[in-house]
Amino acid sequence: MQIIGSSYPTHDAKGKATGQTAYAGDMQLAGMLHAAVLFSPIPHGYVKSIDDSKALALPGVVKVLHCFNTTQKEFSRYRTFVGQPVPDQERVFNNHVRFVGDRVAAVIAETEEIARKAVELIEVTYEELPYSLSPEQTLNGSIDNIHKDGAVYGDLHKEVGDESKVDPSAIEITTSNKLDRLNHLTMETHSCVANYDHGLDELTIWSPNQSVHGLRTVVGDLFEIPYHKIRVIKTTMGGSFGAKQEWVLEPVAACCALSVGKPVKLVYNRAESMVSVYGRGAVESKITSKITKDGKLQSFTTDITLDAGAYLGNSYVYINTMLGKFFRCYKYPYVDFTARTTCTNTPVSGGFRGWSGPEATLMIEHNLNVAAKRLNIDPVELRLKNVALPGDKDIYIDRDLGEIRLKESLELGREKFNWELRKKEVSEFNSKNNRYKRGIGVACGGHVNGFTPKRGEFATVDMRMTEDGSIQANVTLHDHGCGTVTTFQMIVAEELGIPLDMVSVKEGDTFVSPYDYGCYSSRTVYVLGRAAQECAKEIKRVLGKNIAELHNIPLEDIEVVNGYVRSKKDEEINYTYAEASVKSLFELGKEVVATYQHKDDTNPSVTAAHFALVEVDTYTGMTKTLDYLAVHDIGKALNREMCIAQIEGSVTMGMGAAISEHLTVSEQGQSTNSMKDYHVVNCYDAPNVRVELIEDGGTDGPYGAKSIGEIAHIPVTATIVGAINDALSTEICEIPINPDKIAKLMSGRA
Repeated sequence: MQIIGSSYPTHDAKGKATGQTAYAGDMQLAGMLHAAVLFSPIPHGYVKSIDDSKALALPGVVKVLHCFNTTQKEFSRYRTFVGQPVPDQERVFNNHVRFVGDRVAAVIAETEEIARKAVELIEVTYEELPYSLSPEQTLNGSIDNIHKDGAVYGDLHKEVGDESKVDPSAIEITTSNKLDRLNHLTMETHSCVANYDHGLDELTIWSPNQSVHGLRTVVGDLFEIPYHKIRVIKTTMGGSFGAKQEWVLEPVAACCALSVGKPVKLVYNRAESMVSVYGRGAVESKITSKITKDGKLQSFTTDITLDAGAYLGNSYVYINTMLGKFFRCYKYPYVDFTARTTCTNTPVSGGFRGWSGPEATLMIEHNLNVAAKRLNIDPVELRLKNVALPGDKDIYIDRDLGEIRLKESLELGREKFNWELRKKEVSEFNSKNNRYKRGIGVACGGHVNGFTPKRGEFATVDMRMTEDGSIQANVTLHDHGCGTVTTFQMIVAEELGIPLDMVSVKEGDTFVSPYDYGCYSSRTVYVLGRAAQECAKEIKRVLGKNIAELHNIPLEDIEVVNGYVRSKKDEEINYTYAEASVKSLFELGKEVVATYQHKDDTNPSVTAAHFALVEVDTYTGMTKTLDYLAVHDIGKALNREMCIAQIEGSVTMGMGAAISEHLTVSEQGQSTNSMKDYHVVNCYDAPNVRVELIEDGGTDGPYGAKSIGEIAHIPVTATIVGAINDALSTEICEIPINPDKIAKLMSGRA
């Protein structure tokens, strides 16, 4: 292959490097106004009255919106397609506020500065209600009126597999896990622009979202606008990690634009984005495995509680999805899964990179580490005894796991990491040092490629060839800033045998883009990428058919390859793509266009094995990662350096969850709202990440490719936690394992 497997920069790298790229927050439209939001200062209560007279008196203020002058119709921030079974619980502006940060009102003004000043002048009277700040408080009955259907959703109980196949002699290993809530902390804060055109009776929304069509349906239903009268345009995205999958700012901006009939921009600052959008929910769990003495895994039994925050959003779907992650790596006969979702008067939980994969992986891998220690089996060897192999089934979704290469990943990782030598070196180091302790960890992770069979997986791509032989590919992409557009250019260019710069790929726009669910569930490359590849093949077929018709020769006599259309028998019939396109247009009267609708009924597992060496300062509690190796069964790396960069960034992100990142909520319901108190792993602390890619293809993805964006993150936290426990000879799994926790643990030992 000429292009696939090589490395190319993102399509907008030059613009980003020079500051020319415009984000939604940079947009300027004629007559644009600006909005700012007033948020609830209390965790739970009713809005009894609002006095906006002082705000309206401020020069430059155009309008104030709140629960008493806007629709009180409810919607779901998470809904991504019509008929999705998720509860409508939220309003644009709530008279029943449910957390510190809930929306109460918005000011529309000539400038953002004026709007923010006016927000401070709004006077609100609240009736305060009892509140809950933790699932434990909710389950103990602290609140029962947060929603009309209560505050606890579950118990969800599912049994998967055949319990009779569990070896009765297996021993039980029970472990507990506690994961604090996290924030996505994208470089771009949340923003949106909306405009209502009275003349056309059309609403246009610009935002860095992950589903233009899903957003359109929510806004259309909320404001009772026909879908064809709403245009949603996906703007350049400065990172998501799941933070732009749900609709938080867009309904507010749309409400503002509809009320004034002008474009309105709404931009949240960092504090507002951290508190009032959503993050990854806190999870507590107890998990019991049954494993034979020789290390064969038999079953898992779970008891899991997810904190949804103030609104259910996607949390009930999220907890259901967690069950599926138990079958992407290992082969065993039975799972008894119990879980529940609770609402609390805290910031909302939502989608996060890996979609319950990191949480499930931490539960499983920590349990396996404890089992390895108690059974006196090497952690890598224990995993090798249980990995799924090519041809094995995911018994939860009844689908083949495909050409899964986790066994090879573990074996290659063990070799490249020098696992056996490292064990000896760590033991010698720890025997000679009291203050510093080293440990090694390994973890496996598995993920999906789309959501088959939970719903029908499909994608449509339109493509046309211009007069100069270049290609315009209409794919409903939602690039997060990670090079998706470039990857699709590569797929099309490879198939057509033309340079990358002859392919144009645009992102989602509901007025011109084919329908698509959106960019989530690691489906973009696997599903849309295959559709793009097949559509490029169809373009070649159409081009060849047109030239065959022009010369009245059989289609099988024509070959279309590497930028040329030619006869296999007549040397005189030999055209460049540009020449063939022009002849098709002006001699046949036919444009070279193609549409391909791809349906996919497969969902192979994409897996990884990660290895880490850490050093813990037992005096300060600080943890350093000295070496990190990530081995990925990727199918085929389409854009090689981009795949490696995804993995490198994911390691830093997963490290943060393991050792430093967490959102806290005070007794008054106030949440962490600045990076002063939310500690990410910076470039100084980030390790050198070594990456090995196993490329065996064998999937229905384009050129055999599988997903990378989420699986790269899934095993990281479990790997670091395992290494810390190895260093300290502990079995703790309450993350983050930050300096305070380590220092407390060490002082307890002293």
